[in-house]
Order: sequence, then structure tokens, then C-alpha cells
Amino acid sequence: MLYRKECQLLDPRLFKAFMAAAETENFTSAATKANMTQSGVSQHIAKLEEQIGLPLFKRIGKRVIVTDAGKKLEKYITEYAYSMNVFLDYVHQQQINLSGLVSYAMPPSCLMSPHFPQLLEKRKKYPGINLKVTLAPSHEVIKMVLNDQVDFGFITRNIDHPLLSLKFFCQEEYILVGSDEKAVKRLMPDNIPEQRFIHYPGVDVYYDFWLRYHCRGKRHFNSLMLSYSGHINSLQGAITMVAGGLGYGVFPRHCVQNLLEKKVLFEYLNTGSPSLNDISIVKFAGHTYPRRVEQVIQWFFEMKEPAQDRQAEPAIASNF
Repeated sequence: MLYRKECQLLDPRLFKAFMAAAETENFTSAATKANMTQSGVSQHIAKLEEQIGLPLFKRIGKRVIVTDAGKKLEKYITEYAYSMNVFLDYVHQQQINLSGLVSYAMPPSCLMSPHFPQLLEKRKKYPGINLKVTLAPSHEVIKMVLNDQVDFGFITRNIDHPLLSLKFFCQEEYILVGSDEKAVKRLMPDNIPEQRFIHYPGVDVYYDFWLRYHCRGKRHFNSLMLSYSGHINSLQGAITMVAGGLGYGVFPRHCVQNLLEKKVLFEYLNTGSPSLNDISIVKFAGHTYPRRVEQVIQWFFEMKEPAQDRQAEPAIASNF
């Protein structure tokens, strides 16, 4: 085995001359085989011998015979070439793998953010990548990742699970809105729990976070204690119900901003800071994903705006 300290200094560019000389046992023939000059072959071998500190050939007339150190180097170069080929095959395969299915799940509110159209725009450069997107509340997204039903997911709550890893992506602001401007202006933290709301999938995250943030005097009050005047299984439908005057709702700001600007909905205003909640990307911890999956995740992080200062309280922990 070659000395480890010296091997760290070996220049792979010198290997071609050595291997040609080892095979032909003649520097002139080695020069032809390596497409080099004879003096170039001699210089490369001399540099290797200097780096290693041992002679690599015995000169017998015009023949050159590999020494024991040379045989060790020959074996090392063969293994090095094999490892390099394996690596290059891997790189090539990864490029090929920029095609195929990438599946992920996210709460419906994420579909209404600017990130999804931006993802579709980036994907145009890789037409071989197909997307399968599932809209589901955070607790279902977590289950889908754990059951290997999707490659990764977006969630709106913090979790502590040994099989999962979370990476902060962005924040979204939750606001309470209604269709009656005067009624919204009369809302106070004390009378908000008495109002009637719209129920939709994932509502517990939005309502519990907002209530915890704005109704601090009622610590144990949560979405289960609210009165609901309408139920629907879609976020967009819930927004429509609120706009139609059926009840109040708490939504991510970006989902209702256009209706606020048109004065179809009105926001409950308070003097406190915005109620910001973390959105994270969740996937299996330590799992090696295909290149296409990592590429899609990387696209999301490339498109997101710089992280906001985290002014909000920690998101409500999951009981999953």
C-alpha cells in the first residue's frame, strides 16, 4: 500500500504516462501509446516518483520493469479509474433522472400563493418532470409523507417526529375577515369567540393560531369551541361563503387579498403585530431522493422571498 501522506499529493494527470510505461515496458512505446513525447513520459514518471518517494521502474537496458511500489501504484490507479467511472455514471444517471414523477402534498392555501405558478414556469425547462400535487390539511400531509405516498410536503405546523425533517420555507399571515364592514369594525377580542364562523378542511390550524394570538385572555379557547354557520370541504368555497355573509373566517392573507382590495371582504384590525406562522417543507430524515425531487425542492427555495423576521409565536404543535 502506498504511503497515505504521499498519495494525497498524487496528481492524476501523471497517471496516463505511468500506465502506458507499465504496459509497454518501454518509454518510447509508452510515448506513442499515451500520445506524448518520450521526454514528457519521463518527466511525468519522475514527478510521480518524487511525490511518492520511491522508484516506480527498474531500468534494464531499453526495458523498464515496474517495481513493487509501481505495482501498488498500478493497482491504485486501476481502482481510481474504476471509482471515477462509477462516479461519472452516477452523474450521468442523475441528469437522466431529471425526468419522471415528483409528488408532493400541501394545504390548499399554498396553491393560491405565487409559488405554484413560479414552479410551473421553472418546470418548463425540464418537460420530462411530471408533477402530482395533492391538496390536504397539514396533518394529512404528514401522514402521506410517513406512508411514502408523496416525496415531500408543505405543512403549517411544527412537529417533532424522529423520522421526519423540517426546513423552514416561508411565513404566511392569518387574518380574520367578514363581509359586513361595520360588523367587522365592532369586533373585539372579548366578543370574537361569540361569532359564527365557516368550517373547512385545515381550519383548526388557522383558527387556533389566530385565536391564540389575538384572544390571549381566553387561553383554552380553540376552534372546537367555535360556532359554525357553514361547512364546506374547500378553502375557496369557504372564502365564497364568508364573502356571501354566512359567517366569519380566518384565512392566509394572500388567499383573500384581492377581495380585500375590492372591498368584498373586510379585515379585523388590531394594534398588535401580524400573526405570522411558519410554513415548512417536510420529508423523511436522512433519505436519499432522486435528483428530480431534490431539483423541485431547490426550485421552491430559489423562488421564495427572503425570510421574514419571525414575529409570530411558535405554531401550535401537532398531536400526530
